[in-house]
Amino acid sequence: MFTLNDLFDIAIKMEENGRSVYLNALKQTHNREIESLVQWMADEEKRHKSWFQEQKGRLSAGSRDLDVMLPGVIKEMMGDNSLSLSELDFSKITTPVKMLETFIMFENDTILFYQFLEAFVESESVKDGLHEIIAEETAHVDKISEMIQSFKAAGEL
Repeated sequence: MFTLNDLFDIAIKMEENGRSVYLNALKQTHNREIESLVQWMADEEKRHKSWFQEQKGRLSAGSRDLDVMLPGVIKEMMGDNSLSLSELDFSKITTPVKMLETFIMFENDTILFYQFLEAFVESESVKDGLHEIIAEETAHVDKISEMIQSFKAAGEL
């Protein structure tokens, strides 16, 4: 059985890993536009992690078990390499567009997990905060998508 604390632990890990990936990407890119976007996203991930930690701290230590079978992908997230994207080799990403497309996949996975998490949150204030984070993650996807389109329009695939 899983508790809401367990799901918040996954969310915290996702935000940590996202920030780590974005900071690593900063070292690999020399495009100022991408650097600015990636730094902003890393900062957002740090803020999101803090929010989840704060919410988790408010949960009671004995939070109820969730009577649900979690999909295999979520069980994998609970492992040591959960969403670390450790297999991501930036040296093999040869264009800014490919890097940005990778970020979109990560952000979309995050959004899906938070939408899943929402079903188990009872507190309206926590749901409101979660909705804000989902909206911010969606804004990440939108900004990345806009940047991809600008690169494509400029012929930089």
